[in-house]
Amino acid sequence: MTDQRVSSAQWAIGVAAMPFLAMASMMMVIAGGGANTAPPSSVCGGGGTAQTIGVVQLDAEQMGNARTIVSVAAGRHLPSFAAVVAVATSYTEVKLRNQLTQTDHDSEGLFQQRISIYTRPVADDPVKATNAFLDRLVKIPNWQTNTVGVNAQTVQISKYPDRYQPTAPLARQIVGQFWPAAAAAAGPAPAGTGGTAPAIPAIGSGPAIGSGPAICAGGGGAILGGGGTVAGKIVGPTGNNMAGTTTIPSGFVISGSAKGHLAVKYALAQLGKPYLFAAAGPNAFDCSGLTMAAWAAAGVALPHLAAGQTSSGTAEPTNLSQAVGGDLVMIPGSDGTAANPGHVGMIAGYVDKPDGRHLYIVQAPMAGVPVQLTEATQWSGQITHVRRIG
Repeated sequence: MTDQRVSSAQWAIGVAAMPFLAMASMMMVIAGGGANTAPPSSVCGGGGTAQTIGVVQLDAEQMGNARTIVSVAAGRHLPSFAAVVAVATSYTEVKLRNQLTQTDHDSEGLFQQRISIYTRPVADDPVKATNAFLDRLVKIPNWQTNTVGVNAQTVQISKYPDRYQPTAPLARQIVGQFWPAAAAAAGPAPAGTGGTAPAIPAIGSGPAIGSGPAICAGGGGAILGGGGTVAGKIVGPTGNNMAGTTTIPSGFVISGSAKGHLAVKYALAQLGKPYLFAAAGPNAFDCSGLTMAAWAAAGVALPHLAAGQTSSGTAEPTNLSQAVGGDLVMIPGSDGTAANPGHVGMIAGYVDKPDGRHLYIVQAPMAGVPVQLTEATQWSGQITHVRRIG
């Protein structure tokens, strides 16, 4: 149906190899390299960075799962204390690992939720599992003034109720690290919910219950609202149009329209998910499948074909001087031409640094390379079309 290999001699893949690579990508999703490997989240992608929090060493998987929990709580505009309870519970149960091997009855996942009660699709998905935990937490009388241990035990109904409270100090440190970026990504609370999510809340404080998307910003990067067009000198590295990152850099700003903002936030939520030819989510994407799904989230229909998307919207300068969040950017790729591009990405946002403005494209590059952010300068000299969708 689509393109989706990027032009570069060392990355070129023969047509005959594509079925094997696609199957390999599918097997990675299914098998995950081991029984305890988490399946791709329905919202969040990418892992964290190994860190020592206090005296506890946490690896990338643990930090990534903690960041997901915090992001979901902030996205619902809950107080940060809700994230503390959830992180403490998950650390107590499985050390913040999405454990899919049943060792206690039929319990699975990040919170060891019983699949006979929660179902496997919920328990095994970190985002759905976190939401299920929070759904029960907020129904507890006086939960915001209870101790972490009381809240956790009320939800989990454990045979060992005293295990949770000792992990609260660690959970507070973890949440304190991730909360500013997560709250900024969540944005203001919906009208009528009692306030807005603070940028840097005190642990245990926060706004009333609301709803909102969960965006898993990485590297401490707050997703900020911006307006207008990309101005000034666009700078950055060149020479590798698939070099990228699955975390959102610090100071990241999304400019453009309200619909463009929604499309970008959807695409950013897929960072780290695998490439799969002809896929359009929710667990894998090819290049035009990602842009199609992102704009569908903003209420705009696009064809599932990179070349087909070149006729969508309106044309913008190919030097990206006017590019804003949500704009589609096309290059020929390894199987396209200037007239019929074979690869498409989407302008995600920018970061201003002392040397100038670094503009980023979110893309699903090729089999074996996950959805990532790539600096737009890596595509210099290749861009054939830029389309403003909405």
